[in-house]
Amino acid sequence: MNIVLVDDELFVHGIFEAVLNNLEEVNVIGKFLCPRKALSYLETNDVDLVFLDIQMPDFSGLDFLNEMDRKQMKADVVVTANQDYAVNVINNKRVVYFIKKPLHEYSIKESIRETKEKRILISSVLSNTELLEAKEESSTHTFFNCNRRMINISHDDILIIKSSEGGVYIVTKKEPIVSSSSLKDTDKKLPSSTFMRVHKSYIVNTRKIELIYDNLVIIGKHHVPIGRTYSAKFKAYLSKK
Repeated sequence: MNIVLVDDELFVHGIFEAVLNNLEEVNVIGKFLCPRKALSYLETNDVDLVFLDIQMPDFSGLDFLNEMDRKQMKADVVVTANQDYAVNVINNKRVVYFIKKPLHEYSIKESIRETKEKRILISSVLSNTELLEAKEESSTHTFFNCNRRMINISHDDILIIKSSEGGVYIVTKKEPIVSSSSLKDTDKKLPSSTFMRVHKSYIVNTRKIELIYDNLVIIGKHHVPIGRTYSAKFKAYLSKK
């Protein structure tokens, strides 16, 4: 873990180094009395964690955090300050720990532990998400129960799926297929990276959408209404595309 110290008091650097240099997998790669110089360093170096003093003259730690947010820097931050400043930083997404001054060895070690745990958790979540997306992308067909037969339908052939009495009506590029599966169960087994429920009675293949007009999804000659309940989620999905 690459660490940078930002504090306008030199003796504080010494306290941090005395503790951090005895920890495994921890490297102090930068020490700065001037926060602006530290920001420049962060722009060109791979830094995992910043120990940041809040109470600095001219350019405070809060200014520093604002600049990190503006420049979308990735490093996590451990804040050191008096308790009065906790409320100003506690909701900042990059602040992983708050150390109340005066500094203690236990607090410094705890901040490292918290940072490592957070990074492990994020890595695990990202890994699981990537596996799920890869699994969905690799799935190209789904079996549907159709009048005591199991028909394996290509996702690329499906245009829309409509709820019908006793099951669903699947509109494909070839011919319509009626399945006894419910729309809810169908929604669960189809990959969310390709299919989305846009109405209580409709699922659409998002890769086949040709136009969205007012409150309608248009796929070929089919006009599918966007339900009020599903509108916000659908718009959020489209904004990521």
